[in-house]
Amino acid sequence: MDKLIGKKLDGLYEVKELIGTGGMANVYKAVALGQNGPVPAGTVVAVKVLRAEYMHDPDLVNRFKNESKAISLLHHPNIVKVYDVSVTDRLQYIVMEYVNGMTLRAYLNERGGKLSSRETVHFISQILQALDHAHRNGVVHRDVKPQNIMLLDSGQLRMMDFGIARISRAENQLLAGKAMGSVHYISPEQARGEVTGPQSDIYSVGVMMYEMLSGRLPFDGEDAVKVALKQIADTPRPLAEAAPDTPRALVEITEKAMAKLPANRYASASEMLDALRRYVQDPDVVFAYKYITEEAPAKVVKQTMSQKKDSAGAGARPAQKRRKKRSVFIPVLLGITVAFALACAALCYMILRNANNLFTDQKADIVLEDFVGMTRAEAEASAQISGGQINVDWVEEYSSTYGEGYIYKQSPTGGRNIREGQTVTLTVSLGTQYVTIPDVTNYVQADAEQLLRDSGLSVLVVQNVEPSVAVGAVIRTEPAAGTSVAAGSTVVVYVSRQQVATTTTVPSVVGLTVEDARTLLVQNRLTLGSQTQAYSDQPEGTVIAQETAAGATVKFNTRVNVTVSAGPEPLPEPEAPSTPEGGGDWWEDLWGGGSSSSSSSAPEGGGSSSSEPGLIWPWDWF
Repeated sequence: MDKLIGKKLDGLYEVKELIGTGGMANVYKAVALGQNGPVPAGTVVAVKVLRAEYMHDPDLVNRFKNESKAISLLHHPNIVKVYDVSVTDRLQYIVMEYVNGMTLRAYLNERGGKLSSRETVHFISQILQALDHAHRNGVVHRDVKPQNIMLLDSGQLRMMDFGIARISRAENQLLAGKAMGSVHYISPEQARGEVTGPQSDIYSVGVMMYEMLSGRLPFDGEDAVKVALKQIADTPRPLAEAAPDTPRALVEITEKAMAKLPANRYASASEMLDALRRYVQDPDVVFAYKYITEEAPAKVVKQTMSQKKDSAGAGARPAQKRRKKRSVFIPVLLGITVAFALACAALCYMILRNANNLFTDQKADIVLEDFVGMTRAEAEASAQISGGQINVDWVEEYSSTYGEGYIYKQSPTGGRNIREGQTVTLTVSLGTQYVTIPDVTNYVQADAEQLLRDSGLSVLVVQNVEPSVAVGAVIRTEPAAGTSVAAGSTVVVYVSRQQVATTTTVPSVVGLTVEDARTLLVQNRLTLGSQTQAYSDQPEGTVIAQETAAGATVKFNTRVNVTVSAGPEPLPEPEAPSTPEGGGDWWEDLWGGGSSSSSSSAPEGGGSSSSEPGLIWPWDWF
């Protein structure tokens, strides 16, 4: 039995049973005792307790404290409530609302993984409301997935497990092939180990929305590393193809939430929620979102600066009005004179400007040709460049998407009206830039990451056990050091970590009740499998055999099948008495007569003439 079951935590909560296990904590069902505690007596609660073996691991203790701080700030109907937090050297636990329901993951599995558009909007809206509340309180979930969302019978959702909220960048890595946050739902920047924010949660919501509408994940693979690399670099199958019946507006919303570049996603959960509300009000709405490229932020800054100048000019008008207001104190005659002079000056200026334009501005507007995709030679041979209609500022840069010598960027863009003689910037590709992966073996992780990023490479960290390499140092890279790869490619860096147990010993559950067997298996990181019933002399419901032998070493979460007693075998029913050979008549049974196999004729005139004493013949009745 679990040592905590039946115990009273700080005299406030009586632990009843183990209901779940996690990576670093167990979850128990408990009842509040109400002895000056924050929860009324009799309230059923869930208590998340840090495992004893992790209480001396400072990193895991900090993670547990981070979760406590994060969720204690949140009070929302779509977030599991937190009633109490206790963090001491002896015991660390969080007291939360007990949610009697199923996970959204289980619900999706029951429905075959695909939901209707209406159900999808219903669930995603609640998730966004919860995230909007969390983000406004400075908490980023970083592990949004169906497994961390509970579904009540009423259809209401409760988000839980903010366990990696506010985790530092250094911890935001792949641990032994498993991401901090499910790898199928993490954002590209989270997979790269970069700083993450609210847009990372929005990306995860987009993945869930894609899955609900199509019945499939956008990215899958043989292991966590391959899925993470796909999150970084690959483009999923368009939702319009994966689920052709999906309304266009929901396709647009999903694609924007899943944009690779965080700046292209919704700026907040509330903004995405507004888009869903617009869809509900008008299912035929078209958003026609526009996306920026990596180079676009500079353009955005320039536009913002010009807007500031306009606003500065607008801000000068009140001063002009004040000066105009002060002019009412000037004598009337002087005012009329000044007004007349200003009017004449303005009229002269307009006449001179129009005359100057008439004689000097002979340049016409032209429609700028689109040069993107042409070679430099093809562009120089075009009418607009060879004819001198435009001036060209040639720029050469590396590009992994356009071959050497091809124009891949143009400013202003083609199709716009420009003044003849205007300068147009055309960027020509130098081809793919290749870099050689430096050897960072035995480097400290932070130094290795910095060197690789300075070389123009992206980094994905995976922690593996390697006794020959110091903990925290680089074991190897993939691709290997010395390999020539395109700039911007992702390099997987394998970092040494301490050995962590992945197997457990199967305990003996023979002689226990089914519930006690389940609890004991959960405590040993195992699950109860199938239950076959058989008659035995053991009480009904007692485990009489187990398929996996006690003492065997197996992986975590292995299912242990058992045979359960159905009680003693019932006694056989008594057999019915057999009918004598030759049969008998109904009157024999009635009167108890003997065999009628030797029949005799009745004597004439009546009378009894039976050879078998005690037999009364029917005619003797008369």
